Order: sequence, then C-alpha cells, then structure tokens
Amino acid sequence: MLAIKIKKEFARDFKAVYTAINEEIAYEALEELEEKWNIKYPFAIKSWDMNWDVLSSFFKFPNEVRTIMYTTNIIESLHR
Repeated sequence: MLAIKIKKEFARDFKAVYTAINEEIAYEALEELEEKWNIKYPFAIKSWDMNWDVLSSFFKFPNEVRTIMYTTNIIESLHR
C-alpha cells in the first residue's frame, strides 16, 4: 500500500515537469523532482536530464497540443 502511495506522489511531482507552461519552468520542476526523488528513482530522473535537449522540444508546441500529446500517451499506456 505504501509503495502505491509513493508512486502516486512521484507521478504527481513528475507531472509538474511535463505540464509546465514553458521549458524554463519545466526544467526547474525537473530539478526539484531530482532533489526530492533522485535516491528512489535515479534512472527516471537521469533519463530525462540526459535527454533534455530532445525532450524540451515538446515545449515548442502550444499548450493545447501538448495536453493532447501527453494525455493520449497516458491513456494508451493505461490500456496496454
């Protein structure tokens, strides 16, 4: 039960990264995520940090398009 609660908290904190209003705020959220979760989930954080130059291109899209993109991916992942 505790593991589920921790994963939900991590997911909520991680959501602050990809739902940020722009790249700068998203990177700040990623840094905060790293400070809080790097010990427990180092590979997830490292993956995003190492690939930020590619992942940050996501923020070039308008917010409405980004919302569709990450919502669709979450739904597809859930159905798998």
